[in-house]
Amino acid sequence: MVGSNVPARGRCHARRLGAVVLVAALLAVGATACEPARPDDKTKPVLLIHGWGLGADTDCGSTFDGMIAKLKAAGFTGPFVRVGFYSGGTNCDVNLRSWGPVEDGSHSKVVAQAFSKYVYATFTAKGKAVDVVGYSMGGNVARGAVQGAQAKEAGFSAPIDVEDVVLFGAPMNGAAWYSSFCLWGMCSSLKPGSDDVTWLQKVGNPQGAKGTEWTAFGSDADAVTPVDSALKIDVPANRKVRYTDVPHTGSDNYMGRADVVARAAAALAKVDS
Repeated sequence: MVGSNVPARGRCHARRLGAVVLVAALLAVGATACEPARPDDKTKPVLLIHGWGLGADTDCGSTFDGMIAKLKAAGFTGPFVRVGFYSGGTNCDVNLRSWGPVEDGSHSKVVAQAFSKYVYATFTAKGKAVDVVGYSMGGNVARGAVQGAQAKEAGFSAPIDVEDVVLFGAPMNGAAWYSSFCLWGMCSSLKPGSDDVTWLQKVGNPQGAKGTEWTAFGSDADAVTPVDSALKIDVPANRKVRYTDVPHTGSDNYMGRADVVARAAAALAKVDS
């Protein structure tokens, strides 16, 4: 009798154990499936970084105010912070020269170091996440700041809380062929194969303190940044946005086109779009 009952008890125990494991698994799946996605967020600070300029006198207002107006119309409340780094820059809310040894001829990595320190001290250290829009070299600065801070490299801050980044025509794998004639200064740090570009490509998808979603924009009509360079980042295909007719400069460039800004707005507000 005893011999015949032991296997039965064993089988019952096994069935009960299996049922417990199955229920636990279903509960875990249910918890994950029911966990709410991050809601659309249009309230975070949006930092906008301009690109390289021949005269070291970029006007942050003329570069970004049109886009900021479009974002406000789409429900973004900001604040919007226009970030510059030139001695002759105008209408910039922040100049990165106050955050590091930035000069008009500094390489893009040096500017990225200063940007990381600004973001960390002003926002991350106070528990605030930010979104970033990087135009042209400003995109390299944004990516470099997140990358260097994540790796805790010398010259960078601790990891920064950058949640969403839009990259407009950023020469992440180098600017157009004629940039090869740049022999020194900031311009030389943007040409294909430069130390700054090579360093930037060492990490395909750098991440901020709590994760970062990148959306890269490029165009076949961009005469400054080849489209393949503008999209040289390891993100899902829907986060690489390619146009055929958007120029790098002029009133109808990335920030001037309503359809481009609308796509950028979705990238900044949503978890995935």
